[in-house]
Amino acid sequence: MRHKYRLTLLMCVSLIFMPGCWDQNLLKNISLVLTSAVDQGEDDNAKYSITYRKVQQSQSVEQGNTGSYLTTVLTTEAPTLRKARTNFSRIVDQKIDISKMRVMLIGDEFAQNRLLPYLDMFYRDPKSPLLANLAVVQGGSCVELINELLKEKLIVSDYLNNLITTASLSSQVAPKNIQSVRSKMLQTGEDFTLPLIHFDQSKKIISVKGVALFDNERKKGELLGQDAILLTVMDGKMGRYANFTKKVRSDMKSKENNYITIQVTDSKRDIKIVNPDHRNLTFSLDYEFTTSVLEYPKDNLDTDKKIEMLNKKLSAILTKEAEKIVASLQEANSDVLSLGRKYRVRHYDEYMKMNWVTDYPKVKIIPKIKVNITQTGIIS
Repeated sequence: MRHKYRLTLLMCVSLIFMPGCWDQNLLKNISLVLTSAVDQGEDDNAKYSITYRKVQQSQSVEQGNTGSYLTTVLTTEAPTLRKARTNFSRIVDQKIDISKMRVMLIGDEFAQNRLLPYLDMFYRDPKSPLLANLAVVQGGSCVELINELLKEKLIVSDYLNNLITTASLSSQVAPKNIQSVRSKMLQTGEDFTLPLIHFDQSKKIISVKGVALFDNERKKGELLGQDAILLTVMDGKMGRYANFTKKVRSDMKSKENNYITIQVTDSKRDIKIVNPDHRNLTFSLDYEFTTSVLEYPKDNLDTDKKIEMLNKKLSAILTKEAEKIVASLQEANSDVLSLGRKYRVRHYDEYMKMNWVTDYPKVKIIPKIKVNITQTGIIS
């Protein structure tokens, strides 16, 4: 019994020395940055923009008012992101907090510079928003796109984040964040893509256009529309599904009867090094797509023979398009499929005899896609 009293007394005394919430960060004391952007500035500077929300209290808290949020856009030019934050701190009346940032936009012109030096601050701060989505903006500057969303009274971070997430479900893009791109920028033999957002200033329309191709730290090319979808599937990063509309015949008077829309529900890939010799390096990329028919106005899929004929046509069409995609990747010197890393792991001695950065565009890459239609719809 005496032991229990002593233990209780010790616990009570310990409570006196407990520090409590020493690291609290109240929303009323900070300006929360949810979206940031970087465009090309003047004199080789970067043009940084942020949207931040702060609580506006219209009346005293004693009257029970919770207040409302006001979203503001600030822009400054600086050589580094840390210097830009210093500039912003002179303008904002509260502490700027980027720990909850959800989206970072990169202007198309600026993306052709080295990105890693400008992202360096995020990798040194323990409170950095490393999971914030990255995207490249075309058709206008990032700050113009943000201002357009604010005119429509939309929450910028929510809209952009949902836009990228929705596009990833249909395999239009493969989302990348600040953390995931760092390793690819630091090593040879592995590159990445970023969602490409287009801002039509005349029509005031914002849409996902495709993907931007990066060579190490710089944007070197792009793939649009269904080419971007096919690359996402080839890279093994397919979302829930991937839809393709292809012309499979040209003899029908009604134009719509010449086309078919299929949905890829599953894909398998097998990347092989056919010839490991660095002087004649050859890769084979074999894919097998499990698909279902979403639309086929011709509507004559009533026999296995007809389905097999469509399988062969679609396989030939997609294989030819895959060859064009590979050519585009090599032209941009963007090893999105990470072939260099696979070659280095399996044949290190041969890999060390070549310069992957300069030799990758010369590597022989042979893609082949096999389509299997497994579902034709409830009416067939």
